[in-house]
Amino acid sequence: MHDLLIRGARIVDGTGAAAATGDVAVERGVIREVGRLGRPAARRVVAADGAVVAPGFIDLHTHSDFTLPRFPRAPAMTRQGVTTQVLGNCGFSPFPTAPATAGLLRAASAFLDAGLDWDRSDLDGYARGLAELPLACNLALLVGHGSVRVAVMGFDDRAPTAAELEAMRELVAVAMRQGAFGLSSGLIYAPGSFAETAELAELAGVAAAAGGFYASHIRDEAAGLLDAMGEAIEIGRRSGAAVQLSHHKAMGRANWGRVRDSLALLERSHAGHDVLADQYPYTAGSTTLLALLPGWAVAGGVPAMRERLADPATRRCVADDLARRERGEPRPGERELDPASVVIADVPAGPLRRHRARSLAEAARDERSSVGELVLRLLDAAPAGVPIVWHGMDEADVRTVLAHPLVAVASDGWTLDPGLGGVPHPRSYGTFVRVLGRYALREGVLSLEAAVRKMTSLPARRLGLADRGTVVPGMAADLVVFDPDRVIDRATYERPHAFCEGVSHVVVNGRLVIDGGHDTAAPAGKVLRQASRPRPPLARAPG
Repeated sequence: MHDLLIRGARIVDGTGAAAATGDVAVERGVIREVGRLGRPAARRVVAADGAVVAPGFIDLHTHSDFTLPRFPRAPAMTRQGVTTQVLGNCGFSPFPTAPATAGLLRAASAFLDAGLDWDRSDLDGYARGLAELPLACNLALLVGHGSVRVAVMGFDDRAPTAAELEAMRELVAVAMRQGAFGLSSGLIYAPGSFAETAELAELAGVAAAAGGFYASHIRDEAAGLLDAMGEAIEIGRRSGAAVQLSHHKAMGRANWGRVRDSLALLERSHAGHDVLADQYPYTAGSTTLLALLPGWAVAGGVPAMRERLADPATRRCVADDLARRERGEPRPGERELDPASVVIADVPAGPLRRHRARSLAEAARDERSSVGELVLRLLDAAPAGVPIVWHGMDEADVRTVLAHPLVAVASDGWTLDPGLGGVPHPRSYGTFVRVLGRYALREGVLSLEAAVRKMTSLPARRLGLADRGTVVPGMAADLVVFDPDRVIDRATYERPHAFCEGVSHVVVNGRLVIDGGHDTAAPAGKVLRQASRPRPPLARAPG
């Protein structure tokens, strides 16, 4: 007898092939049969009645590392069909840590931290903590280059010594032996921004030797987009690591349309090396207010920054730097700063909290201050704890990137709950259903089958997960059932804490975690570990 039978579904199997009508039978956490199965016995039958059944969605880029301890059910993501999240992106993972510098990493991560236990010093310890939670979805871990660098060098703005580089290599090797899927970097954030290409290639080579890949928030997503992509691709070439270009986009009106060139570069590079990208389907990104500051201001970490900003002359220098970018005079590697495009997502309790959900421009007018002065006051109140939503992409570019077969769908979000408040980016609640409901089913930017492939078999292949990502007998039973006539995101920039519609059932490792749209509380998720092994060649995209 089967444990679960999904009957009468429109099966979109994740490969990009045309949908077919049939049934899916699950037993002991594995898909046993797919097709027109008649009426086999099953302990639980879900009558799909023409709804779509697809592989569970794999989110290649999240920051849920820091919020899962508080929200282990990951409701914002699980309710839209996400069954596996990849943690540790943009160079930040909660491990490795060293006693002397752990406080620096914690301070830099404060804008994400929702109650993380910082007593775990390596991947094994962190993974054991996750395994104690009632997880709703699977988790795959990356080791962050920034975290590795903090553990060895703190926030020093310099190249490592030979001994320091060797210490970093060993930390990456330990993480890979403990099951990390690869190395990530965040090159607009300190201390990642202090690293040179050679250092990154050395550490990516350690990950590659264990079958891991290199995921990068590249150094510039605006005027220097192509050069920054070129650096990531060069790191892959030197190290032998497969490359994942994170949340691909072109920021700033002056750079709109540049994605045509960046996608052409992606295609050329993919022809000779394993290079892919991912994307969230929105015209705004989200980061921390610290990302607005020049690199020299954050050298040494948050404590050093606070000490620096206590000096009136230094404060004036930072404010002048922001004003220069506000005038449209960025230096190489910098973005212009349009204060009207930067929204303050949350502010700790205090006199500035009334500016939550306002743009920097609006808040500065209300305070009768310059934008630079306002930014510094916000940082005084919460040095690393002010998240922002930064508008700056073109909708036409979003569509162009989304339609490309070498680009996966990934949220760049983290697990949230409506009780949190604030105005975070809506992508945490809406990324996958927005692609399905708006861009595929309603607007035809890409087919439903192509959209599902970008959420399932493509990211599974990047992770080297041979047992997930398609609806095929023998695969792990991670599945999602959704109504193609109803599936849509409801989260907006103004009201981001809104669950999606149209997803009725989500299955993780053969257990229903969402049943009829409701959380079952079943602890079905697990921490996935990569076995160290060579990575096979990347299959070519269909079409």
